[in-house]
Amino acid sequence: MVLFGGYDLILMPKAIFVEARPEPGKLLHEAPTAVLVTFSREIKPESNLSVLSTVTMKGSGEISYSGGERVSSSSSVDIYTPGKRSLKVILTTDLPSGLYRVDWSTVTAESQAKRYGSYYFGVDMPVPDHILREGSNSLREEDVNYSDEVNLPRSAVATGLLLMGLSAFGKWIPRTR
Repeated sequence: MVLFGGYDLILMPKAIFVEARPEPGKLLHEAPTAVLVTFSREIKPESNLSVLSTVTMKGSGEISYSGGERVSSSSSVDIYTPGKRSLKVILTTDLPSGLYRVDWSTVTAESQAKRYGSYYFGVDMPVPDHILREGSNSLREEDVNYSDEVNLPRSAVATGLLLMGLSAFGKWIPRTR
């Protein structure tokens, strides 16, 4: 178990969420012009960031559920952040009050490890309690499933080599009665 855990932590370093502007779960009184998310490691250009409008509040107080209308341009690695660790996206102008979801998927430059995540922020509308969990933000982040076609063969080969190595040294293990 230690070997597999070490492989996952050391040989497959991941780009883990560090910070964002606007912050997860934040209530803003003015719509931002851009979203910037910073990660723990350098990311590749194929990493992606997008912002979706999920709920819109009209001036009359009426709420409209859009279900996820994209309100951002194409994302890119932010060249002004040291180490190529941030993704930036420009938002459309004059965003209405409402609830917005930030989605990302990252590919780490050094190990090709993939991760994805999301969080919500509100403009003149608080993030609902059922979205907030464990504290004051709405951040959710996880690794891409290991059963995908890239990681499964690599893990199967590593497991096979480990088992063959253990069986080769089995005859030198002292036996007790």
